[in-house]
Amino acid sequence: MLKNYAEIAAEEVFDEVLAQLRKQRPELCGCRRCREDVLAVALNRLPAKYIATDKGEIFTRVDFSRVGGKAEIIASLIHGFELVNKHPRHQ
Repeated sequence: MLKNYAEIAAEEVFDEVLAQLRKQRPELCGCRRCREDVLAVALNRLPAKYIATDKGEIFTRVDFSRVGGKAEIIASLIHGFELVNKHPRHQ
C-alpha cells in the first residue's frame, strides 16, 4: 500500500478549491481532463509524502494539518487552475 499522501490530500480539497475559485472565475473548467491536468501541475510543485501503512497516513494527515500543508496544497492547486485555464487541453 504505497501512496503519495500529497496526491490524496490534493484530491480531497480539489472540489472545494474549484467551488471557491468559480465564485470569482466561473469559466474555470472542472472536466476530467482539466482536473487531471490541474492535479498534475499542483503535484509537481509539492514535495512527495509517501506512506506505506494506514498508521502512516494518520500521522501524515495530522502533520499536514499542523504545519500548513493544506495551505501549500491549495496554493499549488490555484497555480494549476491558472495555468490550465490559460492552456486547456479539453475539447
